[in-house]
Amino acid sequence: MNIKLFRDIKSLLLIAIITGAVASCNKPFPDGVPIPYPDANNSSVTLGTVISTDTTYSIFKAAAIRVGILPTLMDSSKIFTVFLPNNAAFRASGIASEAVIGVLPITSVGAIVNYHIVPGEQFLSSSIPTDFPNIQLPTALTIGVLPGTSVPLKMTIFPSKRANGTWVNTIPIVSPDNKYRNGVIHVMAAIVNPPSQVLKDAMYSNPNLKYFKAAIARADSGANGLSKLDSLLGYGVTNMTVLAPNDAAFQTLIYGTVYAYVLGLTNDPATAATQAAALSSSPTVFSNPALYGVLTAATVKGILAYHFLATNQGLGYQPNIRVLSNNFATTPGVFYTTLVNTSIPASLQPGVMAQATFTGPFVSTLTFKGAGTFPPGGAPYSQTATAVSKDNIAVNGVFYIIDKVLLPQ
Repeated sequence: MNIKLFRDIKSLLLIAIITGAVASCNKPFPDGVPIPYPDANNSSVTLGTVISTDTTYSIFKAAAIRVGILPTLMDSSKIFTVFLPNNAAFRASGIASEAVIGVLPITSVGAIVNYHIVPGEQFLSSSIPTDFPNIQLPTALTIGVLPGTSVPLKMTIFPSKRANGTWVNTIPIVSPDNKYRNGVIHVMAAIVNPPSQVLKDAMYSNPNLKYFKAAIARADSGANGLSKLDSLLGYGVTNMTVLAPNDAAFQTLIYGTVYAYVLGLTNDPATAATQAAALSSSPTVFSNPALYGVLTAATVKGILAYHFLATNQGLGYQPNIRVLSNNFATTPGVFYTTLVNTSIPASLQPGVMAQATFTGPFVSTLTFKGAGTFPPGGAPYSQTATAVSKDNIAVNGVFYIIDKVLLPQ
């Protein structure tokens, strides 16, 4: 299930080995002659000069000065793409003035500034594809190194485009393609906040996902390494999309499941209702040995796998896709494959159906439909789950909290 992840690690380790081999040569290489980037846009003005002199960028300027990056943006021998929040964007994000920048922790200021900068290339809006789902760009924000190597890990951002707008993550670009000598500025509607947690930490600390966490533990019974969903959620170099049913959604499913199970044993509806209500009232239901026969690890894992989006890029279906709300289809009937497709072909199980509804440049409603229905007997893809919390962006993916458990066919 994680061949691509190991392949990526292998490639990074190879880079580290090559780097080490070059560094260990006995004869040093002669000093190279710097080759400056050509004038990117026939302009005498650098990005740093614009940020320094245009008063509409004064808050970003204060942040760039505080972390020491403004001189770098003035260097005409380098090239950058800057997704630049102006003062109005900072205020829309809760940072009202340069004075606020001065009292924020410098690590927070550095994260904000560097997450908006893509070094080494000029990336114009015409380069953003309109096909699903988005592209991934490494920013100047370093979040550590790959364990066991010196290879830096860069936080990535995700530009996307469709007929009604262009975004970075979920923040609209309000003025694209402002070209200067050493790159381009895209003016943003708000700050694009960098994530600070992996999915595991963000989801497990959410008070509405206690049953989800308990279900993960049950599903992982007997599993090892990255075959455990828990390990996958905590693995910082993945790039996942997870649809997480909230506690009420799990309670509804468990109540019906336990009710049917107890009714089959007792043939007493009152007893079945009482026990189902009691057992479904706590996430410990997943660790109750008396219910291992109905809530088997395989059953729970199959249900959860249907909530991890996955694509096939030649190595089988992998959880290697980050889909933000503005990337989902706006028309009905569009399917997104899941980890269930690692064992069931898409021709038999096409995945989860999703649809986004926009109000202006933002998604106001996002719904999902699964092939299975609860209670059983409904038509496939007739039950709608709504995202009650959208675009919870983490270091290694994004999660949505939904109000129903999706069931495969």
